Amino acid sequence: MGIRSQNNTNPLAAYLDVFSSTGTDATGAPPPPVSPTGLTASGGVISEYTDPVPGAVYRAHIFTSTGTFQASADGGAFPSNVEYLIVAGGGGGGNSRSPGHGGNGGGGGGGLVEGNALPITVGTPYTITVGAGGHGAAENPGNPAPIRQGNTSSISAPGHTTLTAKGGGGGGLDSGNTVGKGPTVGSAGGVAGSDSDNNSTGSPAGQPGTNSAYGATDYGNAGGTGSEPAPYAAGGGGGAGGAGSPNPSSSVSGNGGSGFSNVYAYGPANPVTYAGGGGGGNAGPGAGGGGGGTPGSGGTGGGGPNPLGVGGLVATGGGGGGIRGTEAQPSGNAAGGSGMVVLRYQIGQLTSPYAKASGGVVSTYNNKVIHTFYQSGTFTTNAGFDETIEWVAVGGGGGGGAQWGGGGGAGALITGSTAISHPAPQTITIAAGGAGGIRGNSPEDDGKGGGNTSIGSIITAKGGGGGGGEAQPASGSSDPGGGSGGGSQRAPGGAPTAGGTSGTYGNPGGQYTPNPAGGSGGGGFGQAGQSPTGNVGGVGGYGGRLPSTFLDPNGSVGQPGPAGPGYVAAGGAGGSYGNNAPAAGGYGGGGRGGSPPGSATAPHDGIAVPGSGSTGSGGGGGSFSSPFVGGEGGSGLVLIAYPT
Repeated sequence: MGIRSQNNTNPLAAYLDVFSSTGTDATGAPPPPVSPTGLTASGGVISEYTDPVPGAVYRAHIFTSTGTFQASADGGAFPSNVEYLIVAGGGGGGNSRSPGHGGNGGGGGGGLVEGNALPITVGTPYTITVGAGGHGAAENPGNPAPIRQGNTSSISAPGHTTLTAKGGGGGGLDSGNTVGKGPTVGSAGGVAGSDSDNNSTGSPAGQPGTNSAYGATDYGNAGGTGSEPAPYAAGGGGGAGGAGSPNPSSSVSGNGGSGFSNVYAYGPANPVTYAGGGGGGNAGPGAGGGGGGTPGSGGTGGGGPNPLGVGGLVATGGGGGGIRGTEAQPSGNAAGGSGMVVLRYQIGQLTSPYAKASGGVVSTYNNKVIHTFYQSGTFTTNAGFDETIEWVAVGGGGGGGAQWGGGGGAGALITGSTAISHPAPQTITIAAGGAGGIRGNSPEDDGKGGGNTSIGSIITAKGGGGGGGEAQPASGSSDPGGGSGGGSQRAPGGAPTAGGTSGTYGNPGGQYTPNPAGGSGGGGFGQAGQSPTGNVGGVGGYGGRLPSTFLDPNGSVGQPGPAGPGYVAAGGAGGSYGNNAPAAGGYGGGGRGGSPPGSATAPHDGIAVPGSGSTGSGGGGGSFSSPFVGGEGGSGLVLIAYPT
């Protein structure tokens, strides 16, 4: 039947909610028996699903940020041991410039540890640490390659052996002065990056053996080699499932190593590939592909008309793609993807599999089943589905402009409800954030607009506008369905300009004030972007809060705000002019603006911060001095809910 009108009075098809045991009996289909529940525990986003072959019902606790897992009751009829997956942050792609050289090496995928026998003690807090991806930006003076290395993820508890996955290595640089940095030998599954010059290889992956407790197996592989002479093609970063490829020719860079597929988070119908390596960058069109499936968790290398390496996917530990080696200075767009930790255990056994719908991360809260899509996929109804679904769609955030550029605008935040009946599969498209500007006072200094998020034919939420630069104006968000506009900088000729205009579901970016001044903030769902205060960049407009249906206190969707968690679609801050403090992004995930490293007013690394992933928030405008680049916009989000 598909989508039906809201005033249709067909009765709801009842079903047994195997997740919380609160449903009613389905007409003509008696509820399948469920055996006693297993562990009772809290922490992370909770996903529940059935493995259709044995009919086992699993609960998974998914951590995309650092938190605590704690059990309040043992497993009863089921073991109190849990299966687990630990993915570290991916390495950032190589990103320095060396005129006349070629591409930079791709970042390595984060280290990965899989196991099946972690004992859980009731009442004991298990600290879950989730590592961030390595920076896709040039190292600061005196602080070489570690800025590009991904960060460690781990599970630790009193009286237990700590399980650790080390971050992926950063990609090598086209100048030949640095090889990809892998973790020390003996660490847990860390993956090396790659070097793109002098036939050097990335350092070796961490060797299996450290995580011998609790049924652990470590995964990690080395990066590929690059080549000389010109045009100096780069090697791909290693992945958890395979080594990075060397460059196949002097004009083609290597692909990232394959990732590792695992079903613990979302079940066998929705496997995820983690920790693919980033592709090598290339001066010409021959950039390397990202590793880890389609779409790959590892980012594609930069080359040809697209000079920027693509970042690794959020919450997969993918390595960032290397940038085109002829590019001026660093790119925030080559960052490694953040890691993830998953713990799962059996909570029931069915005589036959039964579920209302599948797709995304499935959880329950306040008598609603919630499907959360961080990545593109399909919402698939099963026979008997006849519900009014509530939904949220967030477009991709705009990228920040380069060199005291304007902040990126937030993607559209749209909510609604639609009645659908089986069969009604909905293709879910999750938008990528827009790339940041890459150099000042050039045709490439503006941030790019975010992509569109869609739920089948139900709704399309368009992306936010990119922040302006010296040579390019801020962009607006297209309408209908548009989000917020990017913040402005001075227009060609130095004249002040207004910020990018907004669509239906957002606000305009801030207006630029006369030179000298910082860049303006990008618009957010709840507020317009702000103009700069003197030489300090303008603050990004604040975002909006998700509907109460989706505010599960055990979840991690959205960012903090005045009323608590769950804010999305904020604007990025403008970059500051001169040696001034950075401006703040709007609450809800807007990226902080850039300012010179180590400024007296606010010591920090100087890098414009991307919009938070899965919030559709804008990236910050770039610093006045190196690194100049603007931050990427945050990726979009889809949420779907219906009664249990």
